[in-house]
Amino acid sequence: MTFTQSVSSVRNLACIGFAACGLLLAGGSLAANKGRAQADTQYQAEKTACSNGTSTEDKATCLREAGAAKAAAARGELSAPSAAQLKENAMKRCEGLPQINRVDCEKRMNGGGIADGSVREGGIYRETVTIIPGKPDANQ
Repeated sequence: MTFTQSVSSVRNLACIGFAACGLLLAGGSLAANKGRAQADTQYQAEKTACSNGTSTEDKATCLREAGAAKAAAARGELSAPSAAQLKENAMKRCEGLPQINRVDCEKRMNGGGIADGSVREGGIYRETVTIIPGKPDANQ
């Protein structure tokens, strides 16, 4: 249950007795504080990476992105993508290619071929080899 759902549930409860209401509201408040603490910890770690040069972005961009992520987390808009979303995003990378190249791109996005590198290193190089037989030379 998310924090928003728990707050909504608390509001919809018909509380019997002051003590029961106080305990329920305190639990929601603790969940919110824990979420804020995690966001603050993540922000500080990202800010440190921006300052010490371990980020792959320039310092100004890095700090702006870290601040935007912290603000999104505070609004509850920051979430990890599902496996289905990641798969969909991978396939979208191939959409702009001509059909003959798209087939190989989709093979690479589905784990075919070889992959080398990492995001931290600046990118992932993916390669597939497709052998297309040529026509024999008529002059030979």
